[in-house]
Amino acid sequence: MRLAIRLPTVFGPYTAPPLLLALLALLALGGCMNTTQAPPRASAPSRLDIPAPTTTGLAPATAQLWAADMAQALEGQSIPATARPATAGAWWLRLQTRQAGGQIIPVYTVMTPANAPRASQDGAGIAQNLWPSASGADGGTISPAVLSAVAQDAAPRIASLLTGIQAAAMEKDPNSLKHRPARIFFSGVTGAPGKGNTALANAFRTALPDAHDTLTHHRAQADYILNCAVRVSDAPPDSDGQARQHLDIIWTLHDAAGQEAGGITQLHDIHAHALDGDWGDTAPNTAQEAAAATRQIIDRYSGRTNTPLPPPAP
Repeated sequence: MRLAIRLPTVFGPYTAPPLLLALLALLALGGCMNTTQAPPRASAPSRLDIPAPTTTGLAPATAQLWAADMAQALEGQSIPATARPATAGAWWLRLQTRQAGGQIIPVYTVMTPANAPRASQDGAGIAQNLWPSASGADGGTISPAVLSAVAQDAAPRIASLLTGIQAAAMEKDPNSLKHRPARIFFSGVTGAPGKGNTALANAFRTALPDAHDTLTHHRAQADYILNCAVRVSDAPPDSDGQARQHLDIIWTLHDAAGQEAGGITQLHDIHAHALDGDWGDTAPNTAQEAAAATRQIIDRYSGRTNTPLPPPAP
């Protein structure tokens, strides 16, 4: 069996969950498991404004280009960001530079809606001859390729800050998933041949609950909604000429707001109609894999396992 996990990418304000994730490859029972996941939501930025810097020696047009490159690079990290002046009530990113060791060091500061610094991160140093002089004698321009490289270097560093900020917000919230199990409403299984709908649903309800995740019968109380659909199609015969079928088991997890948190696709090749009756060990084995993958999606999407960023120094 092959198992693939979808873990979407969306950064937003943390109310129930997401953060910053990417494609993850894992090994599963009897096959490989590929994962893509959505970023946790913090009571940190739902969107970052990025004003053009005014104190970095850059001409206005070049400063605006740096802000635009930063926004694009952060979007690549699944962080909604906009190159514009800081708007009321918004988190924003302050772009600055300093000199050290004969280099220009970009400095990135995540600012709260109250215009207070929350966390700062240096970028990689840049040779001074590649950066405009503060005197403006060179017109304050810089190669677009250098600005783009600076932004690409900074984006994962800033993403890490935001992950920590989101985790710190969760740590303070007694109702967050750092302090209680996630509640999952499982709607059951559809489309399975034979007794698969009942067997697989029952096996999953047995396999999932633990100290971190529970099942609820009340959809309105759920943090996540899980659906499972089974699809059966014809497959090429095996080497002995026996008829075979593809069995695709697709689990989709949404958060309480309806945003997809991730998905799991389990792919079986079976002898034709082998599961038209009882499912035997197929149901519990499949359910155990799906339960483990569901926990992984919730971990990553909610950010409940992330390390909180320490509070700013007084």
